[in-house]
Amino acid sequence: MAVSPVIQALRAATAADHHAIEREADVERRLRDPLTRVRMVSRLLAFHLSVEQRLAPWRTALDRVGCHPQARSALIREGLAALGEPAVDVVETAPLGTFGQALGWAYVAEGSMLGGRVMRRAMIADGVSLTGLDFLDPYGEDAGVRWRAFLGAIDAACAQGLAAPADICRGGKDAFTLASRLLVDRASVEFA
Repeated sequence: MAVSPVIQALRAATAADHHAIEREADVERRLRDPLTRVRMVSRLLAFHLSVEQRLAPWRTALDRVGCHPQARSALIREGLAALGEPAVDVVETAPLGTFGQALGWAYVAEGSMLGGRVMRRAMIADGVSLTGLDFLDPYGEDAGVRWRAFLGAIDAACAQGLAAPADICRGGKDAFTLASRLLVDRASVEFA
């Protein structure tokens, strides 16, 4: 599948943020470890709740272009319950100014599903307990199809003049900034 100029620009704008969070948050290691799993799942819940609240005003517009990101907070709450922890729903949100920004936020949240799928497979292969981690692979075998449809929806929104690529890039960068703030353990990064 050829990658459109809009998606190329989005990937380029967020590549450094994406690589930094993969390196610094060390999500898979922290989910594998029973001593750090609950805290990481709680942080993932805070991120996804924040994304969902920011996207809520844009739900109709997202549906109109065929973009249907799945809310994952309910699955993450179930994971915390399976781990014996209550879920806290307090998150900070700020409204998004444009539909393009909403698409950028959705891009980061939907993209995290791909990473979760890879992590889950690796944990299964290593015999790691998946208690509380069902949210990592919400789409199962449909993940690739849904991801390509999502990228197509971003292109459609731009082609129809509903979103500007610069706004999508800004939204993606802002979402990665929040993810970094919530997921990265700053003490371990400073002393690494």
